[in-house]
Amino acid sequence: TIVALMQAGDRNEFRRAFAGATIHDFFNWLAVFALLPIEVISGYLYHFTNVIVESFHLESGEDAPELLKVITDPFTKLIIELDKSVINAIATNDESAKNKSLVKVWCITETNVTLQNVTIPPSENCTSSELCWSEGNVTWTMKNISETEYITKCRHLFAETDLPDLAIGLILLALSLLVLCSCLVMIVKLLNSVLKGQVASVIKKTINTDFPFPFTWLAGYLAMLAGAGM
Repeated sequence: TIVALMQAGDRNEFRRAFAGATIHDFFNWLAVFALLPIEVISGYLYHFTNVIVESFHLESGEDAPELLKVITDPFTKLIIELDKSVINAIATNDESAKNKSLVKVWCITETNVTLQNVTIPPSENCTSSELCWSEGNVTWTMKNISETEYITKCRHLFAETDLPDLAIGLILLALSLLVLCSCLVMIVKLLNSVLKGQVASVIKKTINTDFPFPFTWLAGYLAMLAGAGM
């Protein structure tokens, strides 16, 4: 439908494109109306996909194979990187993560743990008298303090910006829609240029083929197979 709207400059092209988009949309709705009740009743799609996934022998965790990530990661990391520690903290209802940004700014950090002298409330019990001492009204103890050293910043587009996560999300949404529409338009243009000449004549012969009785019903299925093959 989005691609069809982009053909509004040419009335004939727009009429044909919108008709095709409408057929495609109705096909999607009819497929949902037909397959969703069957899936709810029988769960065939779940069991079928489960068999397919188990046949791949995929492993979870650190040893899991990276299929598409090997191709997409170098490009996505140039656009945005998310802080997985913040995502995990939000998933576990960690209150300290609510005010943190999901956008990763520092890609290389180092955490150092040092033993330092800190003050504690007088009411807090010390585990050992050797680790606690008092100086006047102040009670001291020794604790391990973690300090994070930020070494290298990330190199994605939003590493140097102060935009909130909502603004970054809206920008990425707009860019994604722009790229999607551009790709769809290029696909349509490519198909228009390919399906001409001898290819167009072959398609017309295939689609308009009439089989003798009683095989006339096969013509429609042959046209669908030809369209799927294209």
